[in-house]
Order: sequence, then structure tokens, then C-alpha cells
Amino acid sequence: MTESRRVQLVGVMCLTVTAVMLAEPVIALAEPIGTDTANRAIVRSAKWPVFCWCFGWLVVLARPDPRTGVNFVPRFDWSLGCVLCWVHIAVAFHLGHGWSHELAWEHTRQVGGFGDGIFVNYMFALVWLADVLWAWVAFDSYLARPGWLKWTIHGFIAFVVVNAAVVFGTWSSRGTFFAFFLGILAGVVVVKRRERRPLT
Repeated sequence: MTESRRVQLVGVMCLTVTAVMLAEPVIALAEPIGTDTANRAIVRSAKWPVFCWCFGWLVVLARPDPRTGVNFVPRFDWSLGCVLCWVHIAVAFHLGHGWSHELAWEHTRQVGGFGDGIFVNYMFALVWLADVLWAWVAFDSYLARPGWLKWTIHGFIAFVVVNAAVVFGTWSSRGTFFAFFLGILAGVVVVKRRERRPLT
């Protein structure tokens, strides 16, 4: 397969995945504003950013493709997850909180026991967005950043994702998330061990 054909195929696949993942939450935003925090559209809109996060955070392990000098797929997945996170926030505010910060704060207090946790959610969305922008604007700098910074950013994002799954998720969604996440981590461990093996 020629390089241009491969690029076209990846582009079509990325557009198709984006359309599928965005369709339901965008339709939910067309519904009337509400205050039903149990609205199923809110829960469903949360699954896609978590799915993308499970694969997309591997962008920290990305290296440029030797043929093209870039690594598009991990950055695309990471970026799509961020966009879907912002869309999920919009759906939650639109259908569950009537676009009211006070109602969102109160819901966070009732469910998580700490209303100011909503500010951690805001910071999470901003940190993820900043990380995505850095990955697209200056990928060489992004890959060369100090390890402590890279792992602090991704550790914070992981901490919030896991806590959100525990606090806001259903029992079945928690189980699915953790099984999926543990599988991804196991894969990373295997890959990292293979990379460290000396060549014989």
C-alpha cells in the first residue's frame, strides 16, 4: 500500500470514528435544558472519553514514525478523547445541571461528598486540553519534556478519570472500566519489558 493511500485510509477511519463517537452526545445537546443528573445521555457521553483515554494516554510512549517523522494515531486518539470530554461536560451541564455551576457543585457534593471537587474537574479538562495542544503545536518538545512533568500531567489525568469512574459510574461501568484499564496496563508492561531486553 502506498504512503498516500495509507494516509487516506487512516484519515477516513479517524473521521468515521469521530462521527460515531460524537453523534449521540451532539444529539443530546439538542434536547431541552434540564436538571436530571440521572439522564442516561450523560452516562453514555462519559464512556467515549474514557475509552479514548485508555488508549490515548499512550501518547506519552509515542515516538515519531520513521517514515513520516510524526505519530498521528496516538495524538488523534488523545485529542479525540479530550474533545469528547469537553462534549461530555457540556452534556452534563445541559441535561443535568441546567448550565448552573451551583447545581453542578451541589451534585458533586451529594455524590462525592466534596462540592469543591468540581474545580478539580474543571482543572482536569484544562490540563488535558493544554496537553493536547502541546502535542500538536510542538511534538518534538512534547516528546522531549522532562519525565517528571510528563508523568505528573498524565498521573493527574489518570487520577481524575479513575476517581470519576468510581464516584459517578455504575457498578457495571466501573467493572468494565477497571478490567479494560488493567488489560491496557498489562500490555504496556509487556511492551516496556520487551524494549528493555538486550538484543542477542
